[in-house]
Amino acid sequence: MTDASGNQNIQATTAMSAAQKKLKRAIYFFRTGDLTIWNYVILALSVLGLCLGLYLLSKNIFNNKKRKMIAMYQMNAADKQQDESDGKQAVLTLEKETPPQEDFLIKKEIQAGDITVQWKDGQITSLYRDLPEEDV
Repeated sequence: MTDASGNQNIQATTAMSAAQKKLKRAIYFFRTGDLTIWNYVILALSVLGLCLGLYLLSKNIFNNKKRKMIAMYQMNAADKQQDESDGKQAVLTLEKETPPQEDFLIKKEIQAGDITVQWKDGQITSLYRDLPEEDV
């Protein structure tokens, strides 16, 4: 019996030693000792994440402003081009007669110092009114 019980003792010892090894590994892996290094690493990672988040936020804000400004400039440029194209339209008169403003200039003799102004609406007027000399 000593042989049989001794053989069982050896197997139990080896089995306990394997279980003890697993237990030691688990205790080492899940240790609850000094965690200051772990706390500093987590703190550094959180600060790094905060800085990265702020950088991305500021980049997004500036890109949105830039996109809005470009859209506004493109809209203004399109309006200017449309205004310029409207201004380049030719005005045709199909009447055979000359307009009365032109008749007025043709009939009136041009004198020295007489200045006439042609307005955008097509009217032609004299810059100075003809005043009689008695009123002056």
